[in-house]
Amino acid sequence: MPSDFKLLTNEIESGNAERAKADLAGYDIIDWPLSYDDLEPYYERFEWEFGVSGQAGVNPFAGPRKRGFPLPPLRHSARMKLFAEACKKLGYHPYDTAAGILSQPYRPPEPFDTRIPERPACVYCGHCNFYGCHVHAKSATLYVTIPVALETGNFDLKTRSKVFRINSDSAGEVTGVSYFDADGQVREQRARVVILSAFVFEHARLLLLSKTESRRFSQGLANSSGYVGRNIMAHGDVRAMGVFDDFIINGFIGPGSAAMRIDDFNGNNFDHAGLGFIRGGTIGTSGDGTPVTRIDVLPPGVRPWGKEFKDFYTRYYTRTMDLNMQPETLPHKANRVDLDPRQRDRWGLPLPRVTFEFHGNEVRLQKFMAGIGDKIMRGTGASKVWTEEKGRPNRWAGGTRMGADPTNSVVNEFCQTHDIPNLFIVGSSVFPTMAGYPPTATVAALSYRTAEYILRQKQWFA
Repeated sequence: MPSDFKLLTNEIESGNAERAKADLAGYDIIDWPLSYDDLEPYYERFEWEFGVSGQAGVNPFAGPRKRGFPLPPLRHSARMKLFAEACKKLGYHPYDTAAGILSQPYRPPEPFDTRIPERPACVYCGHCNFYGCHVHAKSATLYVTIPVALETGNFDLKTRSKVFRINSDSAGEVTGVSYFDADGQVREQRARVVILSAFVFEHARLLLLSKTESRRFSQGLANSSGYVGRNIMAHGDVRAMGVFDDFIINGFIGPGSAAMRIDDFNGNNFDHAGLGFIRGGTIGTSGDGTPVTRIDVLPPGVRPWGKEFKDFYTRYYTRTMDLNMQPETLPHKANRVDLDPRQRDRWGLPLPRVTFEFHGNEVRLQKFMAGIGDKIMRGTGASKVWTEEKGRPNRWAGGTRMGADPTNSVVNEFCQTHDIPNLFIVGSSVFPTMAGYPPTATVAALSYRTAEYILRQKQWFA
């Protein structure tokens, strides 16, 4: 949503946090140095080149867009229908979540990249999460952009390799990377531009491992602000669960991305007065019902082993349903990634050490969201309902955040590090704050925008 990019302005300076009586001590909140309008054209390009299924215009809280989605929504599962009916009875606004899975065979039309090959539609096998897609219906780089890049002859993909250092020179620029190849031998790759795209924890680790003896990079690359590794965030997922004595859910059918959600309690879409917290999250239900992923959907009092567990699972495996609440987490100074002083990986490198907990704003928000989920789940007609009130961290972000001020951020609005002009960081680690949505589309939009910016720097490629 457009408001997700300006939390300092919209929540703190506006007085919303004060009206909510939110205690934000220890939090480190800044605005993004760009807006939703800056990214909207790149959201569109991602949706149309990768193939995203959805329906525009049904979510009253969504940001404005110039085009609809290129593909219709995925088919509805039983749990999606139950969720939508319960939400409508409560006056909420359910909508089909945009999904990076093809609902129909698809190839991008002009003016988008027509070199991307046509791919078939989803076959609803139910094995999306944790697996590759055997028909290539997933809208992933593995099936969309990497084949095109390989066809150009200008792209070399080095698999089974491990980068362990970003190299730099006395002029303060990066010159390439050092890595272990598939045989464990140390190699060097020279480069005019280095782009990190290795996720939250590895970004922080690589920058810290690449420190030099010079004063400029003595605390790690791109770390003159001291913000590398700081302010990591994750959704604090909580669930409302239910079992049905007289209804078959068959949650294993269909893709994990086929989801129905509401934004009524996302961001600042509801009155926070006196609640003790700011922000919110999305609430919804989706696929992913294979047996191994459902073993923790157990009512209080049922042991997760033995005859009692087997009897319950035999009866209710096809009759369980859960709602997932994705409350956002605010950036907090105590949440960070650094180098572990003792533990090493297989190459002898320090492992990333994660220090993270949910603080006061998140604890209160998660409990509130669990209450809303409980209300919706009871509206589905479930025979028994229970909830989690303590979040589980998921969908990580932060650690190399972007900002307009080099003293409290690592990269600028083009994901270019403030300290090193030819070093870029792309991924959710650059998020200064997070939204209730998964980060995928925003990461993709930033990737397109950053690529365009790099290509405009002709001096690097003369």
